[in-house]
Amino acid sequence: MGCLTGVFGIVLPRFALLVGWYNDPNYWNNLLSSQLWLAVGWLFLPWTTLIYGFTAPNGMTFINWIFVGCAVLLDLGTWGIGAFAARKQTSNYRGT
Repeated sequence: MGCLTGVFGIVLPRFALLVGWYNDPNYWNNLLSSQLWLAVGWLFLPWTTLIYGFTAPNGMTFINWIFVGCAVLLDLGTWGIGAFAARKQTSNYRGT
């Protein structure tokens, strides 16, 4: 079940960005001012790019920056979970 959650966490924001860009490419290109930033966002920070795309048209208020900050943490968590899970599990218990 954990792998399925991880796959959805990785695939879902990229799929949503792809669908959003396909439906209105001018909006996304104007929002990020370049297809390069969209590609970088799609590849490295998909949650942040997606949430920024939802919040930016209304103006970036304090609450919108909170949403973008949570998306950054979600992206960092997506990248960090793999490193955390790959480390060797050791015990600090020393039986005498």
